[in-house]
Amino acid sequence: MSSTLLEVKDLQTYFFTDRGTVKAVDGVSFDVEKGETLGIVGESGSGKSVTAASIMQLVPSPPGDIVGGEINFKDENLLDLKMKRIRKIRGNEISMIFQEPMTSLNPVYTIGEQISEVLRLHQGLNKDEALEKSIDMLEKVGIPSPEERVHEHPHQLSGGMRQRVMIAMALACNPELLIADEPTTALDVTIQAQILELMDELRDEFNTSIILITHNLGVIAEVADKVAVMYGGRIVEQTDTVTLYKDPEHPYTAGLIKSIPKIEGSEGKLKPIKGTVPDPLNFPNGCKFANRCNYAEEKCWAEEPDLEEVKPDHYVRCWRWKELDLKNESEVK
Repeated sequence: MSSTLLEVKDLQTYFFTDRGTVKAVDGVSFDVEKGETLGIVGESGSGKSVTAASIMQLVPSPPGDIVGGEINFKDENLLDLKMKRIRKIRGNEISMIFQEPMTSLNPVYTIGEQISEVLRLHQGLNKDEALEKSIDMLEKVGIPSPEERVHEHPHQLSGGMRQRVMIAMALACNPELLIADEPTTALDVTIQAQILELMDELRDEFNTSIILITHNLGVIAEVADKVAVMYGGRIVEQTDTVTLYKDPEHPYTAGLIKSIPKIEGSEGKLKPIKGTVPDPLNFPNGCKFANRCNYAEEKCWAEEPDLEEVKPDHYVRCWRWKELDLKNESEVK
């Protein structure tokens, strides 16, 4: 029996604008096993959040539209389902933690009312049962005095507390898949570490699969089992986390790793990737990373490479990966 919970195949999500068509997600494929954490990493504009919104069927239309591919969750292709069925899955079997909890939580309702709504809608609990379960979930995510906090409004809580409330709400129905979109971006490093530890503990307790979306490879190293690196709406490298750090094969991945701040040594200057992500309407004709790559040659500008399995379970989209030694510090300029 297969342990694959989610399988995304050749997903294509486009936005149709007055200036042209933005291929925000352009042929993305990956899978997530039961109890596994997949990290999706890349700069802003790489397509990470649109991938998550596509899985949740939250792409605003117009201007967005999922124009191709499959999103297979257990035995169903989510793209073939009616919205009534999607609403039963969303929040119950698949939940999402959004980037900024203050904009995701309703300021008018108490914390308890908002968590209870999820439980009453999906689990059929009555008002008292839902409130009791809400208090239990707040306790599980480490919120002190949950019996009091459950009656407070979002503005009465700190940023870290609000993020814990979002996690409690997302896990209230014990979903099989949790999508966390930049869950620690607005938090200080101490709270960030606590949130990551909490997600790890809850994964172990509930056997929940997690898709963690971030621009921070340091965060990915803490919790992910495998990583998909996105750039320009495509996956450019995908493998397990240990291999990605020890043996990156794509210049973009190597650049992200080299830009992680290091404390030790006097040579610890940051090595940023040159340039910026191009306008999605004006990507290079060939490899989308060509204009920022130190190693681009004529073929890179002319033709985009396919995502190729270069080693067992290690996929790379690069013409020159065989010639480069990206493990060598001096090779990444």
